[in-house]
Amino acid sequence: MDWGRKIAPLKEESVRPKSTNWLTRDVALISFSAFFADMGYQAVTAVFPLLLIIELKEPAYVYGLLLALSYGAGSIFSLAGGKLGDRFSKKSLSLAGNLLIPLMSISTLFPNVFSIGALFTFGWWARYFRTPARRAWLVEVSDPRYRSKIFGFLHALDVGGGMIAVIYSIILVLLNVPLRDIIVVTIIPLLVSSLCLVVARTRKHAAYIEEQEKAAAQNSKEDSKEKVDQLAEIERKNNFIFRAVLISATLFGFSYYALGFPIVTVAESQGSAVLGIITFGIYLGVSALAGYSLGSLRGKRPFRTLWSLGYMLAAISSLIIGTSFALHYSLGIYYLGAAGLGFATGSVETFEPVLTSTLVKSSKLSSGMGWLSSSRALGLFVSNIVVGVLFVFSQFDSYLYAALTAFVAGAILLAIELKTKVR
Repeated sequence: MDWGRKIAPLKEESVRPKSTNWLTRDVALISFSAFFADMGYQAVTAVFPLLLIIELKEPAYVYGLLLALSYGAGSIFSLAGGKLGDRFSKKSLSLAGNLLIPLMSISTLFPNVFSIGALFTFGWWARYFRTPARRAWLVEVSDPRYRSKIFGFLHALDVGGGMIAVIYSIILVLLNVPLRDIIVVTIIPLLVSSLCLVVARTRKHAAYIEEQEKAAAQNSKEDSKEKVDQLAEIERKNNFIFRAVLISATLFGFSYYALGFPIVTVAESQGSAVLGIITFGIYLGVSALAGYSLGSLRGKRPFRTLWSLGYMLAAISSLIIGTSFALHYSLGIYYLGAAGLGFATGSVETFEPVLTSTLVKSSKLSSGMGWLSSSRALGLFVSNIVVGVLFVFSQFDSYLYAALTAFVAGAILLAIELKTKVR
């Protein structure tokens, strides 16, 4: 059997759709909610490692342990948010989680590292809780014909907010504003993010409803035993491929260290906190451009793009950063590695949810998104512990570990592609 022909959901229509109104009011509001959310917590991401490691003199493994706890338990919150999203209002769950993310912003109002770490962690858990329901909500209110473009747009705005966060963080650092105060300021865009979700509607898109009705009608037809067997075979293969994606997402998570580590690497090697934060800005900028451009391409192949321009490119980029540190290369090579990581992330953040939306039944879509977020979070739990410990003894070894695990994740999907002919 030619599996490439049978797994129809992975291929998008090549014909030009009649309507080009892909950016609806609700798609825009949900996407701009992500924009403002990243404008807030990405500033925390950029400044927090500098506060913890450089100003508070905590060892790098403490930062790694905090992130591991945030991501590790975050996997449980992702699963819970995804399961609840299939039973209750996706909007209510998205909003509830979003309103708790500002705990990260107020963390530095407290004097000791334990309080700071606890609130920082709680904020990350809230982010993981709301993500699956928000992604499923976006699928329901959008046109399926533009799904890749919409998730690319979401990622571009997501990262665009992060870019603005990096810019104002740099400006405030140059103005000698205390790092603690910079983190507190991030509460403003986070509250605007929640406001966007408040006014967004849950009305399903007409094209989405039509897609679900066609799928239901197709599943109800029992013209022949052969037809029933074909549909069952397609579902089995989709489930098989989705499990492979989850395994690879987990392994990629093992390599997906927090960008705080490259920020510290550049800041220490160049003797400048600003140059370290710029590393994050380059990463975010390239990531935004990659997500939107890849999602907008015609004739794209989500599966192949995910492993080649996602996982494999991330492996190469981590190796570039580690080698730059070991051999004392110029600042430009560090930034090249950061740009490669950004492009890889744009590919991953666009096509992992796109594949999930096409491989998982609509009735279990929120749970599917939850499993995806959980797989990544579980990987991040391991990654930030391992990278944090290795970072103390050998920064090169920490990046080499990340490169090897990302390569394995890509190799698994390559093997699945060769086996199933999926593209």
